[in-house]
Amino acid sequence: MNTIVNTAIKKRAISPEQKQLRRQQILSTAKLALGEHGYEQVVLSQLAEQLELSKPALYRYFANKESLFMALYLEEAKQLLLGLERLSQQNLKPRVLAETIAAQPTFCYLSAILHTVLEKQENIEQAISFKRELKTMAEQLAKLFLHWSPQLSQQQALTKVMFLYQAVIGCWHTSHPSSTMQQVMQNEEFEILRLDFVDSLSLLLVKLLAD
Repeated sequence: MNTIVNTAIKKRAISPEQKQLRRQQILSTAKLALGEHGYEQVVLSQLAEQLELSKPALYRYFANKESLFMALYLEEAKQLLLGLERLSQQNLKPRVLAETIAAQPTFCYLSAILHTVLEKQENIEQAISFKRELKTMAEQLAKLFLHWSPQLSQQQALTKVMFLYQAVIGCWHTSHPSSTMQQVMQNEEFEILRLDFVDSLSLLLVKLLAD
């Protein structure tokens, strides 16, 4: 993968195809950095250096760190939606749904910081565009809920989608404590406080899918 990035990135992106490839390379590198270091430790200048790009070249694609990771969030949400659509061929089970979501940890991580960190977006037009894309995906997911539960109204299906979204955020936060708290939680005294993301989300989805 690094060979492909290094070979293509050295050439100036001119055509729409080259620009799209450059954009995807930036997103892929940002995703790796996020997984290795966490959001706070990701520095755009270091990403640019890793991609052998100048900082101005990177900023032509993403105006700031928030814009970059909001774009990555949308990419990850689309991948999750594809995974959920594949589940439409079977009876939906809470555990399977939770495992499918957990298989997209970048989506879960970014969901957890979306409202408190990423959406500190001062460009109104970009913020509106971002929310419109999220709304479109929420509506697509609502159609899947209608497929699984035809008795639902459109509004009820959308309500379930938003509950699912909130459940993902809450379960991710509570099952991924800080590094200090992770060490503390290894103590048997606090075993009852340890939470597993899939287990916790599955329990909430039992209620969501039953209603």
